[in-house]
Amino acid sequence: MFERYTEKARRVIFFSRYEASQFGASQIEVEHILLGLVREDKKLTARFFHSAHASVESIRKEIEGRTVMRERISTQIDLPLSEESKRALAFAAEESETLGNRHIGTEHLLLGLLREENSLAAEILEEFGLRIADMRQDLVKASAISPPDEVTMSYPVTQKLSLGVTQPTDRDERWMQELSEACIETGLFTQEELLSEFAHVATLRQFRADTEALLRMLAAKGQVNPRHLTKLAFDLRDEKKLAEFIEKLRQQ
Repeated sequence: MFERYTEKARRVIFFSRYEASQFGASQIEVEHILLGLVREDKKLTARFFHSAHASVESIRKEIEGRTVMRERISTQIDLPLSEESKRALAFAAEESETLGNRHIGTEHLLLGLLREENSLAAEILEEFGLRIADMRQDLVKASAISPPDEVTMSYPVTQKLSLGVTQPTDRDERWMQELSEACIETGLFTQEELLSEFAHVATLRQFRADTEALLRMLAAKGQVNPRHLTKLAFDLRDEKKLAEFIEKLRQQ
């Protein structure tokens, strides 16, 4: 189902499952997808939300005030999508096709939520100033200026859609979700730490696969701080800094 989803869009679904469990819901509702969307893509929020107060917490308060909060349930329970959520995701796919995109991104998910007009998510979005016609017009203009690069669509950039590389499947997504939730529940790391690592990896993947591999090997050998790989990658574009870094390595 999620083959055409970008990495960000897939993480939205992952986070929506987590949000549903925190609300004690038996299904993943559209409002949970909205929370996952705002949590994952802050740039999209800043771009389309007219209210300066639009944030995960402000939207969460709106949802909490309009829904029944139940006892939290285990994140290991596989929650299904509600019918509203299924329609919203179907609308997102339609919006992607209408805009001539091959991928389904967070922008399409947002349009899908707005199209599920009678939902709580659409109601909240409209209150925050979002209008579907304005969003479509903005996205059409943006795509005309900068057409999407297909390598950033469904799969990690590092894979470059190479022949012979196994692409992610729904089964991969399932074990990743279950393992992540189990690690959080056992206290191996917190949700915030996991989100931070997601963001770190996603940022690093704007570089080529061999670049990422080289940087990670340097970190494994203790030559660089693994948390500073992205900064190092940008720094090494400067010839002076590159020469200094290489000289430092040779002196060890």
